[in-house]
Amino acid sequence: MPLRSHAADQVVRCLLIVAALLSCLFQLARKLGRSSRELSSGDRMLNNSNLPRTLGVACVSVLLTTTSSQAQQTNRQQSPNSAASSLPPVNVSAPEKRAASVRRQPSSRATRGAASRLAARRESIVAAPSASVPTAGARQAALPVPYIGGQVARGGQLGLLGNKDYMDTPYSLTSYTEKTIRDQQATSVAEVLTNSDPSVRAAIGSSNRYDALTIRGFRIENSEIAMNGIYGLVPAYRINPAPIERIELLKGPAAFLNGMAPQGSIGGTVNVVTKRAAEDLTRLTAGYISDGRFGTELDLARRYGEQKEWGVRFNGGLDGGNTAIDRQAVRNGVGSLGVDYHGERFRWSADIISQDDWMKAAQRGYTPVPGIALPSAPDPRINLAQPFDYARSRSLTGLTRAEYDLSNNVTVFGAIGANEFRYDKREDPGATILNTAGDALGTSRFQTGKSEAVSGEAGVRARFDTGPVGHEVVVSGSAQNRTDWLGQTNYGTYLTNIYSPTLLANAGAPLSTFPEGKSDFLGLRSVGVADTLTTMGGMLQVIVGARQQQVIANGYAPVSGLETTHYDQSATSPSIALVVRPIKQLSFYANYIEGLSPGPTPPSGAANTNAVFAPFKTRQVEVGTKLDLGGFGASLAAFQISQPSGVIDPITKIYSLDGQQRNRGIELNTFGEVAPGVRVLGGVTWLDARLTETQGHLYDGNHAIGAPDLQGNLGVEWDTPFVPGLTATARAIYTSRAYVSADNTQSVPSWTTFDIGARYATKLAGRPTTFRAALTNVFDKHYWIGNPTGYVISGMPRTLWLSMTVDF
Repeated sequence: MPLRSHAADQVVRCLLIVAALLSCLFQLARKLGRSSRELSSGDRMLNNSNLPRTLGVACVSVLLTTTSSQAQQTNRQQSPNSAASSLPPVNVSAPEKRAASVRRQPSSRATRGAASRLAARRESIVAAPSASVPTAGARQAALPVPYIGGQVARGGQLGLLGNKDYMDTPYSLTSYTEKTIRDQQATSVAEVLTNSDPSVRAAIGSSNRYDALTIRGFRIENSEIAMNGIYGLVPAYRINPAPIERIELLKGPAAFLNGMAPQGSIGGTVNVVTKRAAEDLTRLTAGYISDGRFGTELDLARRYGEQKEWGVRFNGGLDGGNTAIDRQAVRNGVGSLGVDYHGERFRWSADIISQDDWMKAAQRGYTPVPGIALPSAPDPRINLAQPFDYARSRSLTGLTRAEYDLSNNVTVFGAIGANEFRYDKREDPGATILNTAGDALGTSRFQTGKSEAVSGEAGVRARFDTGPVGHEVVVSGSAQNRTDWLGQTNYGTYLTNIYSPTLLANAGAPLSTFPEGKSDFLGLRSVGVADTLTTMGGMLQVIVGARQQQVIANGYAPVSGLETTHYDQSATSPSIALVVRPIKQLSFYANYIEGLSPGPTPPSGAANTNAVFAPFKTRQVEVGTKLDLGGFGASLAAFQISQPSGVIDPITKIYSLDGQQRNRGIELNTFGEVAPGVRVLGGVTWLDARLTETQGHLYDGNHAIGAPDLQGNLGVEWDTPFVPGLTATARAIYTSRAYVSADNTQSVPSWTTFDIGARYATKLAGRPTTFRAALTNVFDKHYWIGNPTGYVISGMPRTLWLSMTVDF
């Protein structure tokens, strides 16, 4: 009886935390609901039609939580010996095939091997603590375990298909772990992907206030990153990695798997997975980044209940100080609380994440005027921002997800989340370079605004056999409402120089202004269905399916708030994929998949300015092979992505989607151990991105903007045999020339950067402690980063990174 009383107290405490989380989430959702009521009558009707479904998902989550808890309590009361007869807790790391056993290391590495195994356990998640044989739903929901070395995971989430092992995935998928984030001392998701993957480059430098990426030659905005599989929940500027367990990169368009991204990105999909409590953990990290930026982070995790079915994890971090850029300073804060419950059939989680970022004198990029040669890249420490420039953003996210196994082979699931993002900033949106001497025309702009979004999904997954063929059928629906507000004040222009900036005392008198008001509304609705057919003992898999997507977009006048544009169109995106796995260590795959982007609006010079286009489709064909040798993995893929674009006929002046950009490429990715104590992470991407159909056929055959022909990453870790616990690291990143104009007369030259570092794992006062040090851009290379928008950004200067982590 005392044991049951103690467990009941623990459950009550956890329920109080859950209640607080749900209260915060529903208050935020109510606030967003009040904002959505400001929409026009047509939008209001649209929102109201989806409100019951949205609330239904939340109510089902709460109802199932309550029912599951009551049922377990009743069973314990009816069975006095249940405590004695219950099975011990079972920590299930993943449902997928486990890697081959690690080769035995020399005795001098025994300590490191134990530390690596402990880290791997901490990377895993409790999938079904109270079940001796987890259900199929529980096995699929479990977070895939890290691969040998801990830098990447054995799989990741594929939208409506759920978690899959990378060898059984007919797409290019890489999942970077929390260990990689810590070892790189990363301050954003974009840093991890740029450092690790050859198909990814930061489209905006980290000296800026926000992140953007290019994947396979196409730009991806930070706001298009998903959180736990749901779009619209991350900060629009930059994602602090402190609450993040995994960064999952799926290359290529993915409308079938995830639905359309908010802005229709097609180069790839990034999904961040929030941390969960795998075991009790108290971790404190202190860090330093040159030239005077200090930070600290606290990571707490606990599991409660008789069989550890309840988990709570808190992450909090603060950092600030002067950066390596002239006159630039930052101050960032993040706090997150995640709660999860894992029963025999029911799984539930909730997250609250708050992020507050401030940056003084953000370093923006430049746009060269047409026809000039791009001047040499300046010293990246030089900052064109004015002393009065700043950017402040605040983000609050709430998310809850639930799954229930109706039987061993049928699972229902649902999720709902909300985000509020606010900002105010004064900056030059990007100076225009006027000549090869570096003279530039700058301006100043003040903006204030916010965005509010509510997103959700619900569906059912069933597994059954028809003769020798196994089926996993999924039906899933998703919805998102996002409303944006914007206010702006514009100031005059001034002359400056990228090598010798002009500093002003103030921005001067405003030229124009409009108050903050509603500017845009975006509504996304979709229903997807998929069937994974498996036969020949798992040697052959075929995935077929389609998604019906509806896009509603409204624009509003700045001052009056009246609706100026309305868009409501839909499209269906089918997909088919194949995996052939003749042996355990080798698989071959192929896929056809589409991306969706909102249909364009004809420009003012077109004869059909009132035309409305359905969401345009981007089509990808990809073939590849994957290798898994237990300690070392690799993948090789060849792909072609064709993206339509709008052009005006030179004779009829009719605007149509007859333009096209075609990106072809070959990717090689490697990870894991190549020798005892030596690990690699990286690869090579060759890309042939061409403008195949352009307006008037003027630029047909030219290279696409901001898409280099060759990109390479190679990161190496070496566990030194002469000092147990010491790991030396090195990394090289290469990017070839990239064009920044469609006529291919302007380009940025190729660049290579080198990074070195080390980490040392030891014990201080009996506490596991890790020291990390890294020097990035060792030779202080001055270089331009090209962007698919024609923007150019100065690369980061040589920077020192130091940190110390202690587990208590």
